[in-house]
Amino acid sequence: MSEMLANHYFLNRNFISAKSIYESILKKDSSNKSIKKKLTICYITTGEVNSALNLFLAQIKDDIDFILNTDTKSEDCPCPELIAQIEEQINLYKSEIDRTSALGILWLYCSLEKSTELFKKIEAAAPIDKRYREIVSILINKLMLNKPNSIN
Repeated sequence: MSEMLANHYFLNRNFISAKSIYESILKKDSSNKSIKKKLTICYITTGEVNSALNLFLAQIKDDIDFILNTDTKSEDCPCPELIAQIEEQINLYKSEIDRTSALGILWLYCSLEKSTELFKKIEAAAPIDKRYREIVSILINKLMLNKPNSIN
């Protein structure tokens, strides 16, 4: 199974088929940032928010700019259309925290500020899950680096 085939499925929004191939590729090449970025989206579309969240956290710890520098047009990133679908369909996920997590992840591909706002909301709603605190910390630090004269 090849990355080209997975990318073909991804571009055609067949996220289930793309996901299984991306997972196989990632087992062999765990450092492939492009695969991780696409696999995170696949997990969101298949309702595997916990897997998406774990992969997302690892990515932003490693290189948050790789996600922030996504060109949604040239990379044919489905995030804007997925965000619209998730915002319209309230019962798509098993909980509001999962739904907001999915949106927070997707928004980082488009807007650091919006993603930060969503993850702050989740952190307040689910203070036990330390991943949210860690994500918020990383996002706020990035915001502060981008706007050194602003106070959050």
